[in-house]
Amino acid sequence: MLRVVHMPNSRSSRIVFVAEELRIPYEIDLRRRSELKKPDVLAINPFGAAPVIQDGDLEMMESMAIVQYLVERHDKEQRLMPPVGSPGRARFLQWFHYAEATLAPPMVGYLRSSGLWKTTPLDEKARDAARRSLDIAVGHVDDTLADSACIAGDSFSAADIGIHWAIHIARMIQAVDFDEMKHVARYMAEIDARPAAKIAYAMPADYVREPPGSALTPARVRRS
Repeated sequence: MLRVVHMPNSRSSRIVFVAEELRIPYEIDLRRRSELKKPDVLAINPFGAAPVIQDGDLEMMESMAIVQYLVERHDKEQRLMPPVGSPGRARFLQWFHYAEATLAPPMVGYLRSSGLWKTTPLDEKARDAARRSLDIAVGHVDDTLADSACIAGDSFSAADIGIHWAIHIARMIQAVDFDEMKHVARYMAEIDARPAAKIAYAMPADYVREPPGSALTPARVRRS
């Protein structure tokens, strides 16, 4: 069975989301941020971050790579990813990779310089630069959604799972003004309402949150 090391509201939410959408049997190994720095996770991801998965003998990191792996293996109807050579494939690939390549970096930059926690001290210059880039990145999503229901066309796809997470976190840390982006606001509300999304972003009642930057990644140990 698929095992997912999961920290709520981290990128591992994407893995729970796709597993729920495709009805893939899975089990959750719930971790706090500090618990991700343990040897079993570090052996797969040297940064000690979620997600990592184990699927039989396979061990894997990188959330969008895992999403692609699971869709290619389990989505027999090709509901979440257009087939190779189909007219919508190129647009899908652009937005599938946009989630991490373009949206996530300024969102993370804003978070780390935001002053929201003691572990993310305020750096106004870095925060404002990240906010400017994030406005452009999310604004491009908003412009695109003016002409389609979902990011890669009119049908929900794995690209939406990636995009949704990055904007979800930006919304949590109030890094985006949704009053100026009505199409994104509509899009987020529609995805939020999906049953799989509700499960993916659920916060266990007894879960103890640890803020970003509160658990240091151990230094790399060189192989002999």
